[in-house]
Amino acid sequence: MDPRPPTPAHRLGPHPLTEEGIAALLARYEFGDSCLRRVVLDQEYGPRAAGGRLARLVVDARVVGEGLRWEPVCLELHDVRRLRIDESVGFSWVLYDPPRFTRFDGLLQVDLCAERFGSLRPESAAEVFEGSQLVFEAVGGSWSALHPWQR
Repeated sequence: MDPRPPTPAHRLGPHPLTEEGIAALLARYEFGDSCLRRVVLDQEYGPRAAGGRLARLVVDARVVGEGLRWEPVCLELHDVRRLRIDESVGFSWVLYDPPRFTRFDGLLQVDLCAERFGSLRPESAAEVFEGSQLVFEAVGGSWSALHPWQR
């Protein structure tokens, strides 16, 4: 039996991670001091597999305009081509800046340690992955607001 609470169900969404969807995500949530609560990686195998890996990233973030109440938000990345999760001692799973979304070579990069760039923009997918402790590259994805965690 798993003692952890299950990932909450969708409350709003899913919204595609297009330019408009990303803008809506970043307008809805304040990510400073938010916490990455769960990373779920899933991949099917066999002749009937849908193909590609799926990554679900659940982040507790604050809702802008609603008293900055905490709300879980799920980034669901489809057909993940590459990822990097560095579980080094120095990485706390706290996000100090909003995720950075870039596109290179037709793929979406989601960097959850984007503070290292400051106001600069990475120039390539290789640069996005250099030095990041938590980054994913996928064909596409969506985001959803989730119901609160069960206590």
